[in-house]
Amino acid sequence: MASSTYQQSSKAREHAARIDPDDKLLWRFPLHRLEGEAIRDSALSVSGLLNPKMGGPSIFPELPTGMPAPRGGWKVNATEGERDRRSVYVFVRRNTRYPLFESLDMPDPHESCARRNVTTSPIQALNLFNSKMTLEWAQHFAGRIIQTAGNDPGRQVDAAYRLAFGRKPDAVERQTANEFLSKQRAIILDRSPGEDEPPLPLGLPARVNDPEAAALVDFCHTLINANEFVYLN
Repeated sequence: MASSTYQQSSKAREHAARIDPDDKLLWRFPLHRLEGEAIRDSALSVSGLLNPKMGGPSIFPELPTGMPAPRGGWKVNATEGERDRRSVYVFVRRNTRYPLFESLDMPDPHESCARRNVTTSPIQALNLFNSKMTLEWAQHFAGRIIQTAGNDPGRQVDAAYRLAFGRKPDAVERQTANEFLSKQRAIILDRSPGEDEPPLPLGLPARVNDPEAAALVDFCHTLINANEFVYLN
């Protein structure tokens, strides 16, 4: 781990890419997606929900709406705090893998596995983008940003990038984010009465401006689905 090869950056270099486009000589760190367990833990962490409690029995997070309980049962934990513990504590039932982990290449518990496969499929993006669970993460993420950065869009964008990616946005990213928030606010304001209400941040001590808060939830939702969030860089 102390070698220069292991510590290579994943940043592309044009000269090296021409000589070794497949990175067989390891001139840069090879990008790879995080495991489903790590993605869940990361999302819980940025949303402020991760319970770091150690030890104890396995946990049973909520299953997707409409999914029947597996044979042997799946008694969802009564308290959200227990459900939001680290993924290493999620119960593994051999005949039914936890859906999020299964879509992200969790090995079949019936067989030994020396190394996980890494695939890319539409169901992975659909799971991370359309699930109720991901939306709730985004709502709590937005609530956390409003509590720490207030209602200033510029500070909110900086706080969101710091929490999600561990860095500040560059000038282009900041401009793109501000344009996104502005357009989303306009779309939300133009909704007709009776349309589905936009998702609002959760965990806030007081009411905030609804269109601005809902736009921030959408922004947080995109960050959780960004490649930089789900890939080790």
